[in-house]
Amino acid sequence: MERYLTEFNTSHLPEIVAETVIIGSGVAGLSTALQLINLGIKPLIISKKTPEISNSFLAQGGIAAAVGKKDDPQKHYRDTVKAGRGLCISKNVRILVEEGLERVIDLIERGVPFDKDEKGNILLTREGGHSQRRVLHTKDRTGSEIGYTLYKAVKDKVNFLFNYYLEEILTEDNRYLGLIISNGYKKFVIRSKSVVLATGGYSPIYLRNTSAYKVSGDTLSVAYRAGCVLSDLEFVQFHPTALYVKGQPAYLITEAVRGEGALLVDEDGNRFIDEMRPRDEVARAIFKKYSEGKKVFLDLRPLKEKGINIEERFPTVYSLIKSFGFKDTDPVPVSPAAHYSIGGIEATANGKTSVEGIFAVGEVSCTGIHGANRLASNSLLECVTFGYKTAYSVYIYNMYSKLSKINVKFSSGREKLLSKEDRRRYLINLKKLMWELVGLERSEDSLSRALEEIKKMESELIQFSNSRYLIDLIYLSKGIILSAKNRKESRGTHYRSDFPEEKGDYKKHTKIYNDFKIKLEVN
Repeated sequence: MERYLTEFNTSHLPEIVAETVIIGSGVAGLSTALQLINLGIKPLIISKKTPEISNSFLAQGGIAAAVGKKDDPQKHYRDTVKAGRGLCISKNVRILVEEGLERVIDLIERGVPFDKDEKGNILLTREGGHSQRRVLHTKDRTGSEIGYTLYKAVKDKVNFLFNYYLEEILTEDNRYLGLIISNGYKKFVIRSKSVVLATGGYSPIYLRNTSAYKVSGDTLSVAYRAGCVLSDLEFVQFHPTALYVKGQPAYLITEAVRGEGALLVDEDGNRFIDEMRPRDEVARAIFKKYSEGKKVFLDLRPLKEKGINIEERFPTVYSLIKSFGFKDTDPVPVSPAAHYSIGGIEATANGKTSVEGIFAVGEVSCTGIHGANRLASNSLLECVTFGYKTAYSVYIYNMYSKLSKINVKFSSGREKLLSKEDRRRYLINLKKLMWELVGLERSEDSLSRALEEIKKMESELIQFSNSRYLIDLIYLSKGIILSAKNRKESRGTHYRSDFPEEKGDYKKHTKIYNDFKIKLEVN
């Protein structure tokens, strides 16, 4: 596997020097930045787009924490582990539910406008897999409200560089040296003591997904080429209820709608699943209906019957369905879409990866807290909890580190260029391939066919000097496919029609090491 896929000479590139760089400006990156500022470190934040264009800012439902009078972290822990189907790393889940409760209280004190009743008590809703009403929310804009609160707290205290993406992570002897970033026209070399990757997940590798614009998952491959271990890539959570209008994107309809009483019905008006089951079960039940040639709808009328003003409680959802010509009394067509990446760059709860000086936090990381299936609304909790802890790890690492000199020259020796139209064609074909053969339901046959096609694409693309981004997505796809082939069972979000049951031998985590060496290991 090639280390560098683009031509550059660091001695010819303009240089930026920073103590710490954060790649990504969503809730995970901003949470890390806020605590770094409190510790006296002023990070440089680099992002493809402005903060509102991130998965965490798009999160509708809420953030889970045991703040209810009859709730406690132990109940939250049990629900999380149950949803994770035996693959949760217990010590990290404990941190999530216990320290996460403290971080949510910090958000309350910082002024995040969580919904309250007439007495001023925080309103809690329930989502799939939770035994309690423990999801704090701000209507259906929770992610953006948390994100903007954090952004306001850091925006005048950090340096931002927008419209740039990560192209290379430079390392030596398993230690971080610096970065190459680009906007497609201009490159910079960045020297810093450490880097925090907070770039979101890889659900956009699938044709039908709910992800933010340009959040693509290529960072995982960049980190992998730099020496990081990838873990549990076969586990991708498909959200059960994304709007299904032919030819249109898969716009998310928050699970909180079902938590408040909305029902899932088939085209005959019959319920076919408990709406509050974990997401993998609900998504597969809907997928089965479509496989049988039947459509599935979300019935919002029970909310109105309970006296819930849908426009007021769920303004994002209301505006969405209205824009497509639906009323809140109409059955709204829905089907699953790739939503959340459970796998990612292997990291500790403190953000440490297998490479010194590289940290990962949020959806781009894999800390084992979600096991084989994420419990709803634990993702924003992960961002703020582990972002806070990662800042301390960075602080300690930086104490003993010095800025490195960088002198790297690389030329691919290729002269052929891929046209813009061909790049788009390859990307669409890749997304279709992953959706059709490596999606909600997999088998040895579908995965083998996918791997064969992926290898063919790779051999074609490697000839071009401007194929870095596509090659990185090929590496990511290959990692997902090989991980899914290696797990010959069904568990959580990973369902194989040829191995439909869980197997005790696979109660392990899939690790991908250099040159795509796959191992199943117990953490």
